[in-house]
Amino acid sequence: SARRLTTHPAQEGQPALSPDGSEVAFVASYDGAPEVYVMPLAGGTPRQLSFDGGQIALQGYTPGGELMYASNAVVGPTHYRVLRLVDPATGRSRDLPLADANQGSFDAGGERLWFTRFGLHLSTDNALDYRGGAMARLYTFDTRQTAEARPLAGDWNANVSRPMWWQGRVYALSDASGRPNLWSLSEDGQERKALTAHTDFDVRSPSLDAGRIVYQHAADLRLYDIASGSDSRIPIELPSDFEQRLPRWIKTPLNFAESVRIAPGGDSVAVVARGRATLASTGKRRRVDLAVPGEARVREAVPARDGQVIAI
Repeated sequence: SARRLTTHPAQEGQPALSPDGSEVAFVASYDGAPEVYVMPLAGGTPRQLSFDGGQIALQGYTPGGELMYASNAVVGPTHYRVLRLVDPATGRSRDLPLADANQGSFDAGGERLWFTRFGLHLSTDNALDYRGGAMARLYTFDTRQTAEARPLAGDWNANVSRPMWWQGRVYALSDASGRPNLWSLSEDGQERKALTAHTDFDVRSPSLDAGRIVYQHAADLRLYDIASGSDSRIPIELPSDFEQRLPRWIKTPLNFAESVRIAPGGDSVAVVARGRATLASTGKRRRVDLAVPGEARVREAVPARDGQVIAI
């Protein structure tokens, strides 16, 4: 069962659990601009860790216990981004020497970094099969050396984003098969393997921990186990009194009317409100609620001339 942690009316998202499971970091717009906050998982007042005043994309905890996030609050050309590390205990931050890095993941020793440059996730564009100059590209960087970052899978005609390292392999999102799905790559990017094959909705926001990847698919969260290859939906329960489901009186029902069509004979009217259609009549048949599948919503209802057929 899910348990609510925050009650602030501002938007919150991008959660990341600490390695020991005692805290949760997230991005919230409590004071206007989105910033990084951390709070005890058992509940408590959030502590603000970033003061960038720009666009924030939280990546998670590093092997050294720091929080890594992408930020465009830098001095330099516009739309320039960096990966920034902040210590949750002291609040001290430092930037990685990588231009336009916006997503990243360290290996277990914190010595090598796999990161993404560019990508339509920066503009929240949902275009499919994009192959333009802003394609998401994968790079690797050795923090122990002064050499430049190296591109990986440069010959792969696909967007590669959300890199996540685990036991000698890099797990990422790629749209090589059409829609973004989970893929596994060797550390040099040469060997690639598709892990999921969703064709209806994109795989979004994957997060890896201890060999398991949680990701969003449509309105669900799913769990992919790397060792077994199993992929299943997470059955989340929300305990609540669901007050919004209780019957209640509406003082101005016409405010909810979306469509009103009078029949040609003038003896009935088809009304659509909140996705449901009703036929009201002046005769013996006072009201008829039209049968609509539970997953469907009606926009228009038009009575035919004979009064026996309703087009929806």
